[in-house]
Amino acid sequence: MSNKPRYAVIVTVEGLGTNLVGCYGGAIAPTKNLDSFACRSIVFDQFWADTFRPIDILESMWTGVHFAIRNANPGTKESRFDCESILERAMLITDSVDLVDESTRDDFGSVLLIESPTDDSSDGLEDDDFDSIDLEKIDSESEDEDTQPQITRLFQAALGKWATQLDEFPILWIHSRGLNGTWDAPYEYRCVMCDEGDPEPPFDMVPAQLKITEDTDPDEVFGLACSMGAQSMVLDDAWAMIEEVLEEIGVASDCLQILAGVQGYPIGEHGFVGQIAEGLYAETLHLPLIVRPGNQLDVGVRVPFMVQPNSILKTIENWLDHDTNTRCVADDGVRTDLVRETSTLPAENWPMKNQLAYSAYQSQVHVAVPAWSCRWSTETSDESDAVQRVELFATPDDRWQQNEVSQRAHAIVDELTLHRNEWLHCSLSIGLSLADGTSEHPSIEWKPLSSELTHPVR
Repeated sequence: MSNKPRYAVIVTVEGLGTNLVGCYGGAIAPTKNLDSFACRSIVFDQFWADTFRPIDILESMWTGVHFAIRNANPGTKESRFDCESILERAMLITDSVDLVDESTRDDFGSVLLIESPTDDSSDGLEDDDFDSIDLEKIDSESEDEDTQPQITRLFQAALGKWATQLDEFPILWIHSRGLNGTWDAPYEYRCVMCDEGDPEPPFDMVPAQLKITEDTDPDEVFGLACSMGAQSMVLDDAWAMIEEVLEEIGVASDCLQILAGVQGYPIGEHGFVGQIAEGLYAETLHLPLIVRPGNQLDVGVRVPFMVQPNSILKTIENWLDHDTNTRCVADDGVRTDLVRETSTLPAENWPMKNQLAYSAYQSQVHVAVPAWSCRWSTETSDESDAVQRVELFATPDDRWQQNEVSQRAHAIVDELTLHRNEWLHCSLSIGLSLADGTSEHPSIEWKPLSSELTHPVR
């Protein structure tokens, strides 16, 4: 490998689902810069969050350990501090006070908080709250603060700060509150989605939260969709800055770029706008993931296999050729290198484990395979005992999971249940061995999925 230094820029955005990015079929608003970025990148069609809360999804990215493993074996989370982390060479820059306050900041070499002029939630936040991490609050106020969206200010401050510290921090991690933050895109962006005769979009800047009933005006939901689309357009504008800055400082050809959604934002699917339902459905779990390995690709690649957040850390490690003598807990056996594995196409050469995505949150479990997705949930009420509910959806025909067919495909549900249990058993065995400091992984043989689960035939 060349001794030339390598770099990585990772951008994670809350609320960015596949419905907001054009190259994923999103038609709410144009995203020309993101689509252009995808044309020379690796586009993962089946990137699924492993849980619901953004902070937990980010922990999966930062530790390399799937949420279900961390949740069942707390020792896996604690033991990752016993080895060197690649993130010690990373600068985390975010506009989320909650993220900085909750996250495991010891993993990062530097944590910077970009304060919003309209956000006073950081009042009273002291440096003493952040252990040994150098927390730096950057005042993002400027003369044009009233016209610059927050994500634009975040990108400008992050790229400017990082460009002066490349030698110390070859990794830049930008995390945006996205749709969970202020909806401050220019109003004219909201109008882009409107045709003549359509109702005017709302002016509200607060993230939409709405339970849809039979009395809900469809024009209200349409207006909220326009507001969401405007926020994706602002992100698209800001993305162009990354390309420009990397070229200016001369690292574009040696820089790994990753864009990943962190929790989607429902826009009416299953009766809700926003996250008030906390349901594990595709609109929340199915996210965009686009990876560009420097300038290595002349043309983009689309990868149809299941990947999850815990694979991102391994990808960064391998890109920077990070070498450590200590075997980290992140080597949990259920990750893959998102760059190197693309060279192993076609499908029969991919690890079998990457054809199933497992997600869990509270009393819900969601499993996605190439041809189906299934959700198990336990529902309780004051009047009755707990009830186990199973929902089955065909993929890709029913992309937004609107047509539940579990009663017409009992055999598929039974087969998915077996694979769900096997995935959890094998993964937890790996996690337990790592938490105990076992020198070798347990011997795991992943059972192949049947053609009924991998090849949609309708």
